[in-house]
Amino acid sequence: MSDTRTRIRALLVLAQHPGTPQAEAESALAMASKLMQKHGLDDTDLVGGTVTDDDIEVTVERVVVSGLYRLRRMNLLYAIGLVHSCAGYREGDEDDGSCVLVMYGRRADILAARTLWAAADAMAARLLPRGDRSARTSWFKGFQAGIEEVLKAAREEHIAETTGAGIVLADRFQRARAEMRASGVRVRGGTTWVDSSSRAWHDGRSAGRGFGASGRSFTSGVFGEIG
Repeated sequence: MSDTRTRIRALLVLAQHPGTPQAEAESALAMASKLMQKHGLDDTDLVGGTVTDDDIEVTVERVVVSGLYRLRRMNLLYAIGLVHSCAGYREGDEDDGSCVLVMYGRRADILAARTLWAAADAMAARLLPRGDRSARTSWFKGFQAGIEEVLKAAREEHIAETTGAGIVLADRFQRARAEMRASGVRVRGGTTWVDSSSRAWHDGRSAGRGFGASGRSFTSGVFGEIG
């Protein structure tokens, strides 16, 4: 397990180094996150703590997402959290309009989701094309759909390769959701219509599917801007 910690620390150092190209940094973060989910490691483990794979305690974290396209970006974090056995709900916005997502799950699972989201968020900022707000919103929804496809496929591969992994992951999510409901949170669902036949949505989905959680390089795309 010490080799795994060493590999994860090396990936995180590579991702945070100012001289690392952005695509390589995102790929390093994605690989680190996958290893952390597989082995049940959290940030304490990375500095010499103990393995927490058997730790089933559910923790709560309040994540504030600010800046442009904050609602879309918060939804992306929520979607990644679900794949990583985390439950959550949107809390009331901050006074400055920032979105707030309250996440329930094991500490290691929340950390993995947030780490992977940081990489995806940076990728979106790099690839989001120019255009009107409607087109950009469709692109972002397609981007999220593409990332969900890739991460769910990686999750299924992990389940197929590891005996009992499916039961363990399902149990983690059930515990997280039960803790959220026990706290008295009343979550109401809703749907948002999106034209999945639009060019922007398909461009976003293609970009999202290029997000590799196994160390592969990212899809190259046009350099976009958030603004």
